[in-house]
Amino acid sequence: MALSAQRQFLVSISGIDGYFMTKSGGEVSAEATKVYEGGAKTPVIITAPADVDNITISRNYDPERDATVLSALRAKVGVETKTVTVQPTDRDLVASGSPIVYAEAVLVRIGEPEFDANSGDMATYELEFAVKTVA
Repeated sequence: MALSAQRQFLVSISGIDGYFMTKSGGEVSAEATKVYEGGAKTPVIITAPADVDNITISRNYDPERDATVLSALRAKVGVETKTVTVQPTDRDLVASGSPIVYAEAVLVRIGEPEFDANSGDMATYELEFAVKTVA
C-alpha cells in the first residue's frame, strides 16, 4: 500500500504560472434534517443539495513572478473564474492517480503578503475561491 505525504501534491491554477504550496478547504457536504413522523421511532432523513466549501490556495511571494498577477487579480475579485487542479504525486513528485479538479471557481478573496521589518519569515499570499463543481 502506497501512502502519501501532504507534500505529495501539485496545486495549479489556470492562467497562473507555477505551483502553489498549500490548499485547504474544498469539502463536499450536504445538510441533513431528521424528521420523525407521528409515532415513528426512526427518522426520515431529508438532505439539502451537496455543496463544496471554499478553497484557499497559498504560496510564497516572489515579486518578479507574483506582483503582476496580484495586480491584475485585485480588480477581478468576485468576477474572475479559474480552474484549480490538485494532482497527487509519488515521492519524486511525479503525477500519479487522478487529479481533483475544482472547476468554475470564482476568486472571492486575495490575502496580500504581510510584512514585518523584524521578521525573517517567508512572505506568502492567499487566493480564496468559491467552488461551483468538483470532480
